[in-house]
Amino acid sequence: MIAYARALGDAQTGNTAGAEAEIGRLQSLEDKLKGNDTYWANQVEVQRLAAAGILAHVRGDDEKAIALVRAAVDLDATMDKHPATPSSVLPARELLADLLLELNQPAAALIEYQTMLSTDPNRFRSLLGEARAAKQTGDSVTAHDVYRKLVALSKPVGPTRPELAEAKSYLAN
Repeated sequence: MIAYARALGDAQTGNTAGAEAEIGRLQSLEDKLKGNDTYWANQVEVQRLAAAGILAHVRGDDEKAIALVRAAVDLDATMDKHPATPSSVLPARELLADLLLELNQPAAALIEYQTMLSTDPNRFRSLLGEARAAKQTGDSVTAHDVYRKLVALSKPVGPTRPELAEAKSYLAN
């Protein structure tokens, strides 16, 4: 998880050398696990593919980025979640949806967010992405419903999150 988080963070902040190093670390971890534990080796491979996809995007190769992150999603979809682990911090499908939304492909992103929410309902980032994608596709009914759900699920406990301010602003119009 640490190497995955660092790879994503490094890639998204422009530290491509750091991202490459962490992706290499993921590959090394996968290689060590391959003969002993296929499940965990595949989990690491999902993370490596996803991180490599984000690095490809940062480098401007969006076709490769989508292909790599989609490969991570496809592999992840073949595995059940291990009973002793919590939910993913950043699932590959949500990462793909975020990437598609960033690449101005909101209809494709909307499908991915909705698929994500079918297995992980009420996930904050996926709900936010679904609302944004629906808004960008012109589906104001879905955008309104999802922003309303996002606000309803979020209890104010401190300063207002910018995402909730966005949702409330949309609902006010």
